[in-house]
Amino acid sequence: MIVVGSVVVLAIFLAVGWAVATEMFQQRSWRRRVESGDVQIVAALIEESLGAWRIARPPRGTPANLWAGVQGAQLLAVTEDAATLSASAEGEFRTDEGRRVQVATALEEATALAAKLIDMMLYDVPNLRLGRVRVDVYSTFMDEGGVPVQRPILSSAAGRAVADALSWEAMTPAEVLGRFETKWEPGPAGQGTPIPLDPVEGEAPKTRAPAEGAG
Repeated sequence: MIVVGSVVVLAIFLAVGWAVATEMFQQRSWRRRVESGDVQIVAALIEESLGAWRIARPPRGTPANLWAGVQGAQLLAVTEDAATLSASAEGEFRTDEGRRVQVATALEEATALAAKLIDMMLYDVPNLRLGRVRVDVYSTFMDEGGVPVQRPILSSAAGRAVADALSWEAMTPAEVLGRFETKWEPGPAGQGTPIPLDPVEGEAPKTRAPAEGAG
């Protein structure tokens, strides 16, 4: 029995060690490919993180509506060290004395969402250290025929050098975005209005998991 137990323990130890070593080799491979300028591995690493966020519960202290915006974000394009994402935000309402009242405009929600996404993209994507992140946030409007359409109301491009120097926790989302290259046009009541977007730079992502072809 002692011999059998020892063999089982040794087998478990070897299996765990093999799994850890394999994971380390994979991560080193991905980092080498990022450093070599492999644009599609950059896209794949971002897509993997976006996928993980889509099925995760909201982190402690993160409002559910903000986290829903993060989960709906999409990767539009990547370069060797930059990424552009799109997301959407709507105004927040609640019932007060039987009436639905607005407690946050779509622009306020877009501001919080853009700041959150920039933060996560710069610091929460494993094996990747982007130099620049751009987030375009859309909201819903009615066209001339009364059909709902989405138009951009905010666009913010953040460089790592500026982001690294910020005290994120001590600043509001608007203050954070004010340090970056941010475009927005508040309406008379503070709501967002459609804005023109700069051309998107980089390649569109292909659907591929990081593990495919990594090694």
